[in-house]
Amino acid sequence: MFYVWRTGGSRPFCFQLIKTKEVKAGLATCRLVAKKANANFFYASQILKTPRREFFYATYAAMRVIDDAIDENFLKLDTKSRNNLKTNFERKLSRWLQQVLHLEIVDGPLSPGIIYALKHTIGRSDLTKSVWSDLAASLAMDIKGTDMHSWDDFLKYCDGATVAPASIYIYLLAATHTKEKHFEYEMPHELSYYARDLAIYCYIVHIIRDLIKDAIASPRLITIPNELLFENDLSRSTLSSSLKNKDPAIVNLANDLIRRADPFHRHGHEVLSELNHLLGFSEKTALNKLIGVYDQLYRLAQENVQILIEGGQGLEEKFRT
Repeated sequence: MFYVWRTGGSRPFCFQLIKTKEVKAGLATCRLVAKKANANFFYASQILKTPRREFFYATYAAMRVIDDAIDENFLKLDTKSRNNLKTNFERKLSRWLQQVLHLEIVDGPLSPGIIYALKHTIGRSDLTKSVWSDLAASLAMDIKGTDMHSWDDFLKYCDGATVAPASIYIYLLAATHTKEKHFEYEMPHELSYYARDLAIYCYIVHIIRDLIKDAIASPRLITIPNELLFENDLSRSTLSSSLKNKDPAIVNLANDLIRRADPFHRHGHEVLSELNHLLGFSEKTALNKLIGVYDQLYRLAQENVQILIEGGQGLEEKFRT
């Protein structure tokens, strides 16, 4: 990536960004990572103009790579294997955080291509670095095996696991973009004000949607606090067998989660109404398409949560319009 001066008559000097082959290749890699994940974010973001779409590809890929590495190559392992690899994965996470904070092409989970894409996007923005540190903190809890005892523990975990990624998405939709200043955040409130409740609401729906898949893969992928499991006569270690045997306690647990999602749903939509008055057309459309998928899953769960539990990810593809 490099900049060239452009002049013309009495027009002032300005910078014009030229995409190098490394940046183009990196963005293509990031797009493939995002598309392969088959996430609602990807489909909602296709309406965005190129600079915002590229910002999404780069940031999503950076998060997806480290999240998948920990989920697939660490959390799904048995206890002994996790203990043997814990130091290695803590080091991997530390290197990842160094990469996203400093945009350095150093040995770590992110390929040079993804780093080039990040330089081209967040490297030309005023996105707060705290979102990356918050995400890393929740991933560190996963690696450490920190028990999630209470609902407050769950909400603290959400700060990194879901509020941080949602804040990045709100940023790329809401930041002012110009060729001269690139991305600059000028909204009335900080990112977490707009992101927090919507993120937690969607995350609770996401947990119920993926309950069977995650329980089969590993108890460590279940991010439901112990107090909710115990209140419904369930345990993390036996959740998979309870699901297999269609234990009625599973439905009680899921309904409890849906009830707890309600205040986040209500306040999140109040904030969404504020955002709809502040965002451009394509940005507003992308955000509402994304939240709309979770709204339909949420309404389905309110009517019959068992359908959401058993339907899993297959259900949401019907709601992507």
